[in-house]
Amino acid sequence: MENKQINLELIMHFGFSVLYVLVVAVGAAVIEMAARGLRWLGVSDVSYYLLSGAAHLLLAMDVVLFVLIMYFSARKLLRRAANEN
Repeated sequence: MENKQINLELIMHFGFSVLYVLVVAVGAAVIEMAARGLRWLGVSDVSYYLLSGAAHLLLAMDVVLFVLIMYFSARKLLRRAANEN
């Protein structure tokens, strides 16, 4: 019973981590859409490129964070499974 509880905690932690990554990705998409909207309004190119660059940087950081979450979650889950046997 204790192993099921620990595995449930690991799965919940992984689920909330993935949810966080999705929220950050949506935030980056909203920033990119805002940048395109500003360009349509005729704001200077500097403002557009700053917002667009921030969105791309946020997405790059999001991908790195997702890879780290997947690696450490899988490692922890596999170690837990190896210790059960």
